[in-house]
Amino acid sequence: MRRKLKKHLFLTLTVLTIFPIAGCWDTNESERMVYAQGIGVDYKDGHYTVYLQVVNLSLMAKSESSGTGGPQVNVEVGHASAKSFDKAVFNLYKSTQRRIFWGHLSYLVFTENALKQVGVKATIDMLDRYRETRYRIWIYGTKEPLSKVFVTTPILDMSTALSRLSDPEATFHQSSYIRPIDMRELIIALNEPGYEASIPFISISEKTWVTDKGGHNAIKTDGIAITTKDALKGKITNNHALGYRWMNKDFVRDGLQVRSKEGPMVDLIFDKVKLKIQPVVKNSEIHFNVQIKAKAAMLVLVNKVNLASLASESEKEIKKQIIETYLKGLSFDADVYRLSEVLYRKNVKAWKQAEHNGKIPLTKDSIKLDINVKLDNGAKQREEPTLE
Repeated sequence: MRRKLKKHLFLTLTVLTIFPIAGCWDTNESERMVYAQGIGVDYKDGHYTVYLQVVNLSLMAKSESSGTGGPQVNVEVGHASAKSFDKAVFNLYKSTQRRIFWGHLSYLVFTENALKQVGVKATIDMLDRYRETRYRIWIYGTKEPLSKVFVTTPILDMSTALSRLSDPEATFHQSSYIRPIDMRELIIALNEPGYEASIPFISISEKTWVTDKGGHNAIKTDGIAITTKDALKGKITNNHALGYRWMNKDFVRDGLQVRSKEGPMVDLIFDKVKLKIQPVVKNSEIHFNVQIKAKAAMLVLVNKVNLASLASESEKEIKKQIIETYLKGLSFDADVYRLSEVLYRKNVKAWKQAEHNGKIPLTKDSIKLDINVKLDNGAKQREEPTLE
């Protein structure tokens, strides 16, 4: 009787230990899936074309003992078309060899045509609803062919997870030219006054980098594209976009070249910028007092210059860049510095009286700039050239 009880107890424990294992039989094993890193959206002749970049996970850890004995493929790109974005994705599924996992999706690139003709609405709506995708998806625009953008890999065969598109904050902390924006921030910007968003506009640089095996294409940031949920309003690129960085509260670090009164050009590096925007409402007129306090150091000094005059010249140059970017935005009715939202946050009553379709009317005189630059060189001897 006692032996029979032990036998029943053993069988019961065995069955109980098997049940948890049985719950894993329908899971997807990681090595049997492919992983989406980037997705691109083009639009032409009434059809969406979706580009999907999948990555080689074996290169993520950069193992030296991969055992392949030959060259490995860093990325692979597929594409498919349809009259809707979601149908194009399902058409792409028809040719995939394994299940696609979307949880590692890092960035989304719209072509200029897609932004102009259909905007971001359908794409963002689908990605927001799908259970595997996250809000930390970086958003870009480009006029380059997506087939070229998606096969442009990082230098030195680095992991694609460390590319400029997948990890833009790394380069932004060294040069804060254009602030990256993710899907969460895009949704917020398009749902709040003035219902526009600025996304980085990228291109391919074919002559900047070269390796011992030949040229190496690289992704670069050209400026910003300003879009609503339905259509692209316009682009501000290259030197016209330089003012955008000074009106960014997340500014970390960037350079500025200024001509001194003594003649030579001087390179300054800015690592501290404090921005304050205050709306002023007087009768029916609205303008914005913009105060910027910045601290800079001389990056290169070949000839001795007057520091006070150099600070003054840098203030003039920053003001010039801010105004140029602002006026470029006004030329296609874009509120590039989101002044409508500033008024909405700080004086909603005045905003309600002035707004039209979520925006307030802006003119070239709507911003008043107060720029203060302090040159900080750390020590007295840094005010002199290293070699005279």
